[in-house]
Order: sequence, then structure tokens, then C-alpha cells
Amino acid sequence: MSQSNDSWSIYPYDPSKALPVVFGVIVSGLAVSIAYQSFVRYKWYRFGIAMAWASAVWIAGFVCREISVYNVEAVNIFIAQYVLIIAGPPIYAISEYFVLGRLLAYLPYHAPIHPGRVLSTFWFLGTAVESLAANGAGNSAGAGRQPAQRAAGIACIQASLILQAFVEALFFSLVALLHYRCKRAGHFPHNVRIICFVLYVTSTMMFVRCFVRTVEAFEMAACDPSAAGYDGYCGPVQRNEWFLWVFEVANITTFTALLTIFHPGRYLPAGTLRYLDPGDGRTERIGPGYSEACRRSWLASVLDPCDIYGAVTGKGVSVDKFWERENEVAEGSLAVPKGKKDGDSMELALAHGRTA
Repeated sequence: MSQSNDSWSIYPYDPSKALPVVFGVIVSGLAVSIAYQSFVRYKWYRFGIAMAWASAVWIAGFVCREISVYNVEAVNIFIAQYVLIIAGPPIYAISEYFVLGRLLAYLPYHAPIHPGRVLSTFWFLGTAVESLAANGAGNSAGAGRQPAQRAAGIACIQASLILQAFVEALFFSLVALLHYRCKRAGHFPHNVRIICFVLYVTSTMMFVRCFVRTVEAFEMAACDPSAAGYDGYCGPVQRNEWFLWVFEVANITTFTALLTIFHPGRYLPAGTLRYLDPGDGRTERIGPGYSEACRRSWLASVLDPCDIYGAVTGKGVSVDKFWERENEVAEGSLAVPKGKKDGDSMELALAHGRTA
């Protein structure tokens, strides 16, 4: 703990009083912008809810942080700000899971996992991460913790960060596999390309944050509470405030800004029935949707979203390949650059229909 003018402080450094306000204002502005785009302009409601939820948690964390830096002896408000700030990023990550699900629904013939189960699968994993992180933060933050309580808290944080790293690696791999399949098929339209690269960047940001937090957790685990001069903090990550503001706050604020600037509603349809024709890679059609076409039960698709059972038993993917039929052509196409006319995609569809 730091000592300033004979006053005890729970922080190991002199905490910034300006940065919680600065980032609170920035995140609030981004939250308003993304809420307008999600709920009013593009009708991406569930994506908007996830982003609003994460932003609310983080803004609350900045408010608590600002109160805490003026009350450096208050343990409860310190724990509150720590828990809220560490809990925000895993909720933000839910939004990118939703985007991947919509992207797979848009390209159902390339989907390595049931598009409608991407969110539920990653939500389940994200909930485990969130629960472990919040529990660990609450039990390990600050001094005054019993050794057993502190050790349990650190173990929970380590487990949550390792699990999140695995989740992000899995997420990145799914995007890369989709990217590969699009390139192999010869159709990688600009809207799909933009979303893929946005997901690459956001996933990398989450992984960087996770890596730094993991280093912090293992630094904490390496400390000896019985050592002389122990004050509850160990290692450079905990003892230097800039690690928090650069790798946690600025990093994830950039994540939010990226999804605000490149809102997925600009590049993907709001519904799951609209898909890209695999024949020309430009025409959009209206189908029954992957969930309707799936021949497996809801429970089976939740427990086995990748249909591993079908692959192992040789039965193949249990889904009606609706994209192989000439379904209704949708008006306009997000895969056609804005410089092109809307009618171009219709003409391509008609030509494709004549040659099919």
C-alpha cells in the first residue's frame, strides 16, 4: 500500500483522477452511438443489448473508480470498481459471438458450426468466464484477505483467463476457417471481408487483454504473503497503473469504437433468413434459415453444435441444403459495393438461374 502524507492508501501507486472520467465519457458516447445504430438504424437488437450491458457495467466501474481514487482507504468501493472493470470485457466479447453467428447464417454452406448455436455456445463459455472472474476479483482484491481466500480468488482469476484465452483462440479459428472456405470457393465479397477482418482485430484485442491479465494473475500467485514488506501487490502489472489503462481500458475501448465505426448492421442483414447465393457470391436470397433446415432436435444442436456425431458416424451434416435451390431473390444486396446499382445483383441472379 502507498503512504501519502501519513495517509494509508489501498492502491500501490498514486491513481489517476482524470482517466476514469475521460474513459467514462468516451465509453458513454460510444454506447449512445452503437445503441442508435443497433436499435434504430439497423435493428440489431440482441447485439445492441450485449453492447449496452457491457457499456453499463464498464461505466459503473469508472464511476466507482473515480469515487475510489478520492477515498483511497475505502476497501468496498475499491473492490466494486475492480470487479466491474474486470467484468466488462467478457460481456463485450458476447457481441462478437453474435456477429459471427449472423455471418455464418449469411454463409450457411460454409458454416462449421450451427449458426444459431454460436451465441449460446460462446455465451455458456462466456458465463463461466464471467462467473470465475467476478468471484476471483472479489476474493483477491486488495489487502486484508485471508491467505486461503486470496489463493482461491487468484485460482478463479487464472482459470477464467485461461478459459477466455481458449475461447478467443476457438473464436479466431472459426473466423479463419470461414475465411479459408470463402477464398477456396472463389467468393469473398467486400462485406464478408470487412466483417472477417473486424472480427480478427477484435478477437486479437481480447486475447491481448487476456494475456496481460493472465500475467498479472500468475504474478499474484507467485507472491508470498508472509514475506517481509508484503502489501498485497506483486509484480509490475499490479504496481503500475498504466498497464490497466493501456491493455485493459484503452484496448477494449478501441474494440468498442471499432464495432461502432464498422457496425455489423452495415454489412450483414438483420434477419437470419437472408443468405448469400453460393453460385455468384453477390446475389442475396431468402431461405427458411439454418435452424428451420436443421433436421436435428433443438437439444441435440445445443449439445453438439458442430454435429460431431454426424461426422463420426458418417451420416454427414443433418441439414436440408436449401442454398442449393433457387429460392426467392432478395431486393438489393449488401455484397454489392455501393458504387454498383441494386439491379446488378438481380441481373446476376437471373443469369445464374438461366444457367443453373
